[in-house]
Amino acid sequence: MMACLHKSFLVSGECTDCGLCYNHGGNYKCLTEYSPTCDKWHASFDCPPGVPCETTNDPEKARPCSLEGTCSRCDLGIISADNCCTPTKDGSTYSPTPVPVESDTWSEGQSKMLPAHQWVVIDHNDGPEDSSFGIAVAVSDEHVYIGGKTTSTMTMKNPMLENQRIAVQGVPLSEDGDMFLTKVTLAGEPVGIHMFTGSEAEQPNGLAVSKDGKYLSMVGYFRGTLTLGKETYNNGALTLSDGSDCGSNCPKDGFLVKLDAVEANVMWSKHFMHDGDKSTEILTTDITENGEIVYGGHIANTGRLGVLDNKDGATVWESIFGESVGPFTDVKTMTNGQVVAVGSLQGSEDFGGDVGVLSSAYTGSREALVLVFDPKTGTPKWAALMGSPYQYARSSKGVLCATAGDDIYVACSGPCNNVQVSNNASAGGMKMASNHKGAVAKFSASGEPQWISEVPTQPQGLAAMEGSHVYVSYYEDKPIDYGDATFLNWKGEDTKDQFIIKFDSDSGKGQWVMQQGGTGKEYVRRMAMDKYGDIYTTGKTGSNPGYFDNIQMTSHDNSNKNDMFVAKMTTSDEILPSCMCDKDTVKAGHCFIQNTCFKDGADIPPGEGEKCVAENVECKVATVATESSSSISAVGAVAAIPLFMAANML
Repeated sequence: MMACLHKSFLVSGECTDCGLCYNHGGNYKCLTEYSPTCDKWHASFDCPPGVPCETTNDPEKARPCSLEGTCSRCDLGIISADNCCTPTKDGSTYSPTPVPVESDTWSEGQSKMLPAHQWVVIDHNDGPEDSSFGIAVAVSDEHVYIGGKTTSTMTMKNPMLENQRIAVQGVPLSEDGDMFLTKVTLAGEPVGIHMFTGSEAEQPNGLAVSKDGKYLSMVGYFRGTLTLGKETYNNGALTLSDGSDCGSNCPKDGFLVKLDAVEANVMWSKHFMHDGDKSTEILTTDITENGEIVYGGHIANTGRLGVLDNKDGATVWESIFGESVGPFTDVKTMTNGQVVAVGSLQGSEDFGGDVGVLSSAYTGSREALVLVFDPKTGTPKWAALMGSPYQYARSSKGVLCATAGDDIYVACSGPCNNVQVSNNASAGGMKMASNHKGAVAKFSASGEPQWISEVPTQPQGLAAMEGSHVYVSYYEDKPIDYGDATFLNWKGEDTKDQFIIKFDSDSGKGQWVMQQGGTGKEYVRRMAMDKYGDIYTTGKTGSNPGYFDNIQMTSHDNSNKNDMFVAKMTTSDEILPSCMCDKDTVKAGHCFIQNTCFKDGADIPPGEGEKCVAENVECKVATVATESSSSISAVGAVAAIPLFMAANML
């Protein structure tokens, strides 16, 4: 007998093999048929050979039920929620847990040469009800652009700049907030904010800037109405097809808008309508060398890709795939003129072109999909799948891509460690251990896998370019080991820290880990890279003080715990940290912990009373030899503190 969850107690009895549905209202139901108002589905399924099945509400241990309808092993008839299977029995899950193996990616997350944040711009508007969130980011030769949503007036400010410009925008028109686009110079000075109004919720998902920096493409979704320039689009969905109130589960409509990069004036826009009770959403966009706009997303959770003419938004081509192809979550152009799109695949699909039929490796698993195509015709050139015999559908979560010349980098969850390529049956295979929760992989222009490395959780941002290394960002709320180094998180009521990790572009080896956080929540979204190789992250912060390595943010009111930020890290220049005398010695009055400098007495991770306790040590200062002295002497030198001893002074 399995253990079952009944009124918060584990009791003995036969568990019903059914789908577990969760709604935002906090309700769990055990159902046999698909419901459009169900926010999350997890259930038993046909498992890969040698891997036990389970029914669970843990998204890391199961896959969502298919949207087509019933689960293959569900009983018929009405099923009581009291008999849904609990994911644990005596503290153990029903699914196997792989034995951890030694990391092939990391030897040490600490580093002696590091980049530093150059500036951080934060929404400084005060008040416990205020909330803003940076979601999408793109960078030109002169500016960084951030798209997001806000429920309040915004005041964009860089507290490090004196006599600077401050960008301010008024109160949103909708109770659910409005969508914004803000522009900041590469030196960190806010330029302006533009609002896009609607009657209900709307959100930008992706942002791209043209190669000449003259215009932008922004994509996303909306409910109710959305005004873009002279056009007001109406979603029209107030109830589901059965007449029931859908509330926050009303289907979404997608949009794409071309904007002038100077004033954010709408040049043209396009509306993508929902299909019955099923949403349409545009998730990603990029702009080709010729100026045509590429987009990716889904209709009714089925992947769609297309290209629009730059001049008027006319459709050059669009492909809506079969139900086995999930949403496309990222697209990027390549220097050879081709485009790479990433999404997911469960089952088989005939992509045509040079790809033909492609099938997922594991029964019941939705795997990360990499698809390279000709942007003029949409013809696929090659494809790859990244799946896993464990964690199932997580392989299709957080799939991101970046291009460096004609090389392609793909980040995904789950750990997506088994690679198969459409044009080379001998390439790929099991590339990494299965105990990791994410991965980043490098492919050549022809699709040959170069390397795959571990990522500790679902990636949120990915950036690279020709001549640079590879950077992945994510957020986490628990300690993580990077080889021999353990990075502790700040602890608080609802704490998440942002992390940025660097991978060597040739070998895939982890180089360093940088942490941004405090006792609040740092919730990171996308990341972009400028032509110099510096990176920009955006999201929201709830900490004061908030540490962005060398920068401590204290001037904003964090009472609402949701202040939009954009931050620049100069990854093009790695130097000795500011609190270090040399690679092995910490300056007097400082601690160097988790690749961050802290002053004596300052809070250090994990917080909760932990303080930097610094030694009174002066750096050795070299003097030039004189005629009377042929040796170099040290002035005022005392015993040095070894680097990692200082790191352990908690």
